[in-house]
Amino acid sequence: MFRDFHLDKARNTAYDICIIGGGITGAGIFLKACQKGLKAIIIDKSDFAFGTSSRSAKMIHGGLRYLQYFQIKMVYEGLHERETLLAEYPHLVKPQPYFMPVYNSWVSKLKFSVGLSGYDVLAGKSSMPKHTSITEEEIKKRFKNILHDDLKGGFIYYDARTNDARLTNEVIQQGVELGGTAINYMEAIYFDEEENEIKSLVCKGRLHGSDVEIKSKVYISATGVWTDELLNKYKPQPKKWMKPSKGIHIVVSGDLLPKDCVLILPTIEGDGRFLWCLPWEDNLNVIGTTDTEYSEGLNEIRTTKEEIDYILDSVNKHLTGRKITTEDILSVYAGLRPLLSEPETEEEKDSSSRSRDYDIWWNNDNFVTIAGGKLTSFLSMGENCIQEIIEKFPGKINPRIIPNPGTILPKVGHPLYATLRDKYGENVALIMDIIKENKDYILPVYPKSSYIIAEIIFFIRFQHAVMLDDLMTRRTLISYGMKHWDDDIINSICKIFIQELGWNQEETEAQIKNYKKTWDLMHSWE
Repeated sequence: MFRDFHLDKARNTAYDICIIGGGITGAGIFLKACQKGLKAIIIDKSDFAFGTSSRSAKMIHGGLRYLQYFQIKMVYEGLHERETLLAEYPHLVKPQPYFMPVYNSWVSKLKFSVGLSGYDVLAGKSSMPKHTSITEEEIKKRFKNILHDDLKGGFIYYDARTNDARLTNEVIQQGVELGGTAINYMEAIYFDEEENEIKSLVCKGRLHGSDVEIKSKVYISATGVWTDELLNKYKPQPKKWMKPSKGIHIVVSGDLLPKDCVLILPTIEGDGRFLWCLPWEDNLNVIGTTDTEYSEGLNEIRTTKEEIDYILDSVNKHLTGRKITTEDILSVYAGLRPLLSEPETEEEKDSSSRSRDYDIWWNNDNFVTIAGGKLTSFLSMGENCIQEIIEKFPGKINPRIIPNPGTILPKVGHPLYATLRDKYGENVALIMDIIKENKDYILPVYPKSSYIIAEIIFFIRFQHAVMLDDLMTRRTLISYGMKHWDDDIINSICKIFIQELGWNQEETEAQIKNYKKTWDLMHSWE
């Protein structure tokens, strides 16, 4: 089995780099390490992309609103990293027009015009168009279902959208294909330290019989909002490093909102914040987000009725005719932004204005932490982290050039080939090989499903899906569109796990019970 191979490898390899934390930041570090020929392993106490990296706003962007806080360097980096991701992951990172109507004030329109012009300048030479101004008359023709009272015009500009969890898992898969080791459900328990240097990391497997002791030259914490939790396992910390903020999103049918652009709307409270309605995959639309301070549990983040009402009231204020109600909500999700705590000497800031930048610091001679940052900048964060390690250990951490052989995709006349390639990029070759095993693998997993059996097998064999929730929520979007619990869907997916991983009846029932708990948490609000 795929997982057993990685466990055996972890027990018998002396690594250069051990990365704790399998979100997008850890994934980026893992890929960069593997690309430099380093022996690298990445672990996570839950599934890869379990936390923030599957609960984001699904946007790849520079961060237009951060210009008002003069975070110019961060926006510049984000815009240029956006261009890199568009080129390297075209099947997962898609160009996306954004429409911003402006109400009430000509001064506001001028302010946005200046900000968007600066955004274009910082983006430099880009594959996407510059922003354009559109008149009230154009808006009334093109966007008939939004409020036209007090309209002063608007703007169309471009950023990108993604499937954050799939992006994280594909980046990890790339590292594995270059020789790296990746194990989810593997929790760091104890750091064996001598003379200010970690000699090994004792890890407890959260699945059957998978405990390991990892020996590595350097250890990296890339645990996001769990940074304080992990560092306190290492030794008691003198301060709290993280001060996360909470953002919730609701998911509705894509038929209720514009499908050709992200609709950006001011919030009902007039607090200067905006919500966006983002057309996503599987005819879904993601509406978000809130931005509030958070100090409760990190593993189960509940959505409240007040947060739902805040989003619905803000959106409905700007819609004419058909309003969006709680009955339209297919699912909700809540995530935490891994914001760094501000220095005590600085004035306390609202969570929405605090920096989204990141920091790297050393805990001892061979244990480094990276925390903060944005989804868009994960590759540059990974590069900077690995480069700092290489510079600290000349002669001990020795990168080497790993040639990228690329993938020569065969010309396939299969009717699904083009669709699968657009969705999976070079991984289409692996899925086509699975289809060759059995002609029935081209069938939908269940009636009206947008997923075929071969896709589900691919996620299990090549992208570490070992739990029902891994597949339903982070490898596919089935959870997001399953408004009501559906035993037929669940049983169809479980049959594939039984075939691929040998689940018995007891394991299958346990998986369904665990997923039902998670599904209730995702869909319900207090």
